[in-house]
Amino acid sequence: MERLDLDLNAFSRRAGSMEVAHTTTALTRGLEPGERVLIRSGEEHLIATVRDISFDLTDTLYRLELGTTIARDDVELLLAEAAGPGSMEMSDVLGLLRDARHLSSRRSYLAAVTP
Repeated sequence: MERLDLDLNAFSRRAGSMEVAHTTTALTRGLEPGERVLIRSGEEHLIATVRDISFDLTDTLYRLELGTTIARDDVELLLAEAAGPGSMEMSDVLGLLRDARHLSSRRSYLAAVTP
């Protein structure tokens, strides 16, 4: 998984996406549609998905959809990951665990409410 060091601004966070020029990154190769990348913004880490790629005369532009925030402990796992074809990526597993944790806490809250 590739890592991009970016400064996420408030607008990008609200919009849930951002455009990134290839020349502003340290990537050694181009990204592919649907590929997941790890974004580091200060001390925060997020998963993003390449949703669109466009080109101008001098650069390649990536539209990244911002996703799940990743705990610092899980960052090294994601960077070391080498998933084979057809396998679930670690970022998918972490996203599912986060969703399950959210649903579980919501369900326990609702169960505590009595009519």
